[in-house]
Amino acid sequence: MIDTKTRLLGLIGYPLGHSLSPLLHNQAIEEFNLNYVYLAFEVKPADLKKAVNAIRAFGIRGVNVTIPHKERVIPLLDEVEPLARKIGAVNTIVNDQGKLKGYNTDLSGLKRMLEEDASFVFKGKKAVIIGAGGAARAAGFTLCQAEIAEISLLNRTVKKAEQLAGEWSEYYPEIRIKGGGLSPENYYQELKNSNLLIDTTPVGMSPNTDEFPVIEENALHSGLLVVDLVYNPRETVLLKAARRAGAKTLGGAGMLLYQGIESFKLWTGKEPVVENWKKIL
Repeated sequence: MIDTKTRLLGLIGYPLGHSLSPLLHNQAIEEFNLNYVYLAFEVKPADLKKAVNAIRAFGIRGVNVTIPHKERVIPLLDEVEPLARKIGAVNTIVNDQGKLKGYNTDLSGLKRMLEEDASFVFKGKKAVIIGAGGAARAAGFTLCQAEIAEISLLNRTVKKAEQLAGEWSEYYPEIRIKGGGLSPENYYQELKNSNLLIDTTPVGMSPNTDEFPVIEENALHSGLLVVDLVYNPRETVLLKAARRAGAKTLGGAGMLLYQGIESFKLWTGKEPVVENWKKIL
């Protein structure tokens, strides 16, 4: 029951019509009988500073941050955890008596999804990451933190891939990391001996569910775990192609679930039941 002591949690981003976060977090609030409510706030880029000030002014306990604000919100915060600053992206803000601290739970969310939902072992393995945006940054740092042996980052803009790969190499010199273009010649070569493919691009995301995957089906093989971070639809064109090739597949719903659990723990100290959230998803 909402009363004068009810505290706010929320999500800021633009647009937000597709988000499942309110369903998940309000289920957990009810599960633990907490006096909170989780709302979605569509915040246009020009209004981001005002929205962050509102978190303080209204005493909002915390918010998730999504596209396009993950990078831009950093200079507006009082403190940012070291790993989130290294990545250059924040997806969770905690308000501690007016002091706003930024975190990135995408890393722990992706790692937990790979380990728990696919039993993936990182050491000694090679991964290919497609894309070089914010999601790719989180994916790359996740794999490096987990001590994977090799990463090949492929992107349409070669310079961007090389810059990001170079940044990872500075932090993790013991891992073989390279950036390159997203050409058939490149991805056929790199996927041949790879164990993991992570597509961080929005290709195939609703409503463009028939959009052709960035990787040709013949480049996929049964030794791959293919991860598409898109969670709507549940199975993208890429994942369907991977399944036909005999590869294991994972959609992005697991990452949404596990990163959300970490955010909820930061705000409330409570850990939602994984199976309850999986039913919702």
